[in-house]
Amino acid sequence: MAGHRYGREDCPMKQAPRISATPRIRELIPLLWSRLGNSRMLFILAILLCLTDMVIHLIIPMMMEFYFDFLETGELVKVKYLLIGFNVALLALTVLGLIGHYLKQNQISILHRNVALELADHAQRLPLEKAQASHSADLQQRIYWDSNKVTSLLATIFNSMGTQILMLFFACIYMFTLQWQVALGVLLLMPLCLLGSHLLRNRLMNIGKRVADQESVMKQCQQDALQSMDMLRAFDVQDWMSERFVRERKKLNKLYMRRMWWQLLVQTLSDTSALLIAWGTILVVAWLAVEGKIHIGALMAFFILIWRVYGPLLSLGKLWGEIQESKGAAIRIASIWNAEKEPERELDKESVMPAAGAVQEASLTWHNVSFGYDEHAGIQEAEKQAAEEDNTPSPPLLDQFRLSLKPASFMAIVGSSGSGKSTVAKLGAGLLFPASGTVEVCGAATMESAEQARQYVSYVPQRPYLYAGSIRDNLLLAKPEASEAELIEAATIAEAHTFIHELPDGYHTVMSEHGNSLSGGQKQRLAIARAVLADRPVWIFDEATSALDLETERKVMEAILKRAKERGSAVLVIAHRLTTVQEADTIVAMENGSIVETGTHAELLHREDGLYRSLWRQMDGSRETALHSA
Repeated sequence: MAGHRYGREDCPMKQAPRISATPRIRELIPLLWSRLGNSRMLFILAILLCLTDMVIHLIIPMMMEFYFDFLETGELVKVKYLLIGFNVALLALTVLGLIGHYLKQNQISILHRNVALELADHAQRLPLEKAQASHSADLQQRIYWDSNKVTSLLATIFNSMGTQILMLFFACIYMFTLQWQVALGVLLLMPLCLLGSHLLRNRLMNIGKRVADQESVMKQCQQDALQSMDMLRAFDVQDWMSERFVRERKKLNKLYMRRMWWQLLVQTLSDTSALLIAWGTILVVAWLAVEGKIHIGALMAFFILIWRVYGPLLSLGKLWGEIQESKGAAIRIASIWNAEKEPERELDKESVMPAAGAVQEASLTWHNVSFGYDEHAGIQEAEKQAAEEDNTPSPPLLDQFRLSLKPASFMAIVGSSGSGKSTVAKLGAGLLFPASGTVEVCGAATMESAEQARQYVSYVPQRPYLYAGSIRDNLLLAKPEASEAELIEAATIAEAHTFIHELPDGYHTVMSEHGNSLSGGQKQRLAIARAVLADRPVWIFDEATSALDLETERKVMEAILKRAKERGSAVLVIAHRLTTVQEADTIVAMENGSIVETGTHAELLHREDGLYRSLWRQMDGSRETALHSA
């Protein structure tokens, strides 16, 4: 199952790296380098070929020196050969440079793909409560856009900065051959150009992260507006959403302006330092030429070399500032890398999932389980929590909870809202993990390997997710190799075949995003059909029939229980509507995270002060009120 995760097979590194919450360059470079995988040698070749740009800039002053020297001495034949050789070399170096830039961009694109896929995989393996507490637009921003900024660091450091540093190095060596005193002065003054960006590195990093955070908020606003059109129009609050968007955009504009001023300050300091060095060098060299201490060829070469020094000095300060901003994005992706993930272990490829009726022991057990929802579960909240060192846990919802579901049995859990029913179901499905205690599904502990435990469970939530695409593809997610007969049988059991058959394209009908082109009841029936098709030893239905009418619900439950009995599957149903669970072998009534009573429908109705009897009376009272109102 591990290979089915999004991007797992394409990622060269599957283990989450452990890096500091505020990553440094010396941490990021090895991390990115390792994720180049087999492309490292191509990346090195690309960087070497990209150095042809530097070579072109360096041979120009050499050519100028020889050219004027030959003219001065009247060696015109040498001038002709010099020009021919220079143009041939220029053409060859240009072609090599184009190849290098292509290879470099290709390898950086591969690196970004690897890192983005790995981050997507880590995001998928976040504990469910942490993932659901984080806005999907924020996770998308971290996975794609922030990772893009971080992966560009390799090209920025090794290509852009590397080329400029080598240009400075060779230009200074050339200067030393012409006039060592001037070259020494330039060399000593160079660090002034990097001083501003180095001193302001923390501010640049912080503003880079704040900009990325606010850009994420903007994407959240856009996504919320698109996904809640019906609510916005129903309550006529489009203006409220527009005002929210404008308010957040103003904050982003202020951050953009603040970032621009810090960038401008760094650039001004770098420009001023580089310009002073360049003009100072020009004045000194011009004075030496007037004094006759430099010949005309060296003078022309010096004039070109000065600008070969000025350009890199100008670029290095700017590039160093950009790197600090990229570190701000690195903080955001580090929070995904460093976040606690679901427990997992490598599954034995030889192991085969048992058939539904093959499990002899308890199919599902909760043993002394304690669980509480963390108030700071989201990624952004986790960053703030780490910064504030506030690790105060929220009170547990379940405390020493114990329950057992036997094979081929039908158990129901009922209770008022907030009693912990759905939490118990998600723990049993391996979607949530206990703070203490164990949950075992067919002998597989969820805390040892969530993926292995989930192989035994067909889980259907109250609001199932359907992908944009055909009905057939959505059903086959549970069992891609299923035959047409199996597909129709599962849909028939879920009372979905009839309405699917009446659609224009039947099972090939394409649904819109989230299945919004279908009714709530139709979506629930498709989700149930998907669970039936999966044919696993344990079925968990969490309010899975709440949108169905009573007659359809009765037919669905009868068909499911018949199928479960034939296959030896255990069925756990979470329900508010008690008519759904009257036939259960065991009914568990919960309140405030604890089991209050257990028994059959008849047994629990005979308990005078029982919770189940109270809930049943409330349901009957609601029915009578509805009848009187009608």
